[in-house]
Parts: sequence; C-alpha cells; structure tokens
Amino acid sequence: MFNVEEMLNKIERNTDKIAEILAFHGRLNSEQIKELSNLYDKRQEMLDELKKWYKTEEALIYFKKDKDKFDKRITSITEKDKKQLDNIEKRAKDLKSKLKEMNKQKSVLIYSEGEGK
Repeated sequence: MFNVEEMLNKIERNTDKIAEILAFHGRLNSEQIKELSNLYDKRQEMLDELKKWYKTEEALIYFKKDKDKFDKRITSITEKDKKQLDNIEKRAKDLKSKLKEMNKQKSVLIYSEGEGK
C-alpha cells in the first residue's frame, strides 16, 4: 500500500532543502549547484511515484475521504516551489545583467586598446 502522507512529507522536506540552498545570498558554488540538481532529480522521482499512485484505485478511495487534506499539502508545496522558481529567475536575470555589463566593458577595453596603436 502506498503511503501518500509519507511521500508528501518527503517531497516537502526535499522542497525545504532546495529552499535552504537558494536562501544563500550571493553566488552559488559548484557543490551547491550539484546538490540542487540532485535534489531536483530526487524530487522528480518522488513526483513520478506520486503520479503513478494517482492513477490507481487506491488513490480514488483516498480522495473520497482526504481530498481537501491532499489539496492543502500540494498547494503548500507548490507555493514554496513558486518562491524558489522566482528566486532562480531573479538570480538568472542578475547574472545576465552582470554578463552584459562585463561584455560592454570588454568591448570598450578592446576598442580603447585598438585606438592606442
């Protein structure tokens, strides 16, 4: 028998670990990025298991009595995910902006060196 509560707890703990890493201000190091990748891979495996269970007769019985409870848990998890995705998007925009500025400075430097000849 599939233990949906246990699976939701695992998914939520995984989500919280991801949030802890993303809460780090500043640039993430390669170890943190690797850990994020591993956590997202594990999370996908858990979601796949949940999806498989969702299509079973057992799930139909569960939802007849505990649908609201399940919905609240999933909503909580997805709200946390949204915050994390917003964080990742902000970091990506910041890095893009920094990279753009570095390219501008590089272009100016190359142009300046060319004029000095």
